[in-house]
Amino acid sequence: MKRLILAAVLALTTAPAMAAPVAYTIDPTHTQTTFQVDRFGFTTVLGAFTAASGTIWIDEAAPAASRVEAQVTVASLFAGDPTRDDHLKGERWLNAAANALITFKSTKVVTTGADTADVTGDFTLNGVTKPVTFKVKLNKIGKAPGSGKQAAGFTITGSVKRRDFGIGAALPPGLIGEDVPIRIEALAVAPTPAAS
Repeated sequence: MKRLILAAVLALTTAPAMAAPVAYTIDPTHTQTTFQVDRFGFTTVLGAFTAASGTIWIDEAAPAASRVEAQVTVASLFAGDPTRDDHLKGERWLNAAANALITFKSTKVVTTGADTADVTGDFTLNGVTKPVTFKVKLNKIGKAPGSGKQAAGFTITGSVKRRDFGIGAALPPGLIGEDVPIRIEALAVAPTPAAS
């Protein structure tokens, strides 16, 4: 019995340590954060935030242990028309002057497939924080062409309700849509290993 216990202890102490999650930095030049909103039932306005940043900690061995912290700059909003852009960044809508960032910090990752997961976290918009769940698909992980750096690409989808975040201007019926679908195409890059 003592020999069995000793063998188990030795196995535990000599086993290789589990790899820690790797911190991938979001590449703002290859990340697009887009949204859409119904306009009076006639058309759907498409928009994007062109400035994004953050970190995705990827645990390939235990994907549920992965996490993310990301943000977009509200002033980077582009919706196809300068006047519309100014309105959306103004006090009645996103109030960029008072709330410069939209942020997301994950609190739970539930894997739903070999390369998919539901990622829940604290989503802050217009100074209000609510839990939101995004569907995340890992498109590819590996060496990126050109740079040769380890990279991971994701497609992220979800939706928020304007009312939940205190943005009540021109709510339905028949006006500007309340539900705002979001789609993010994100590329994140791993740190370059230190030279030995």
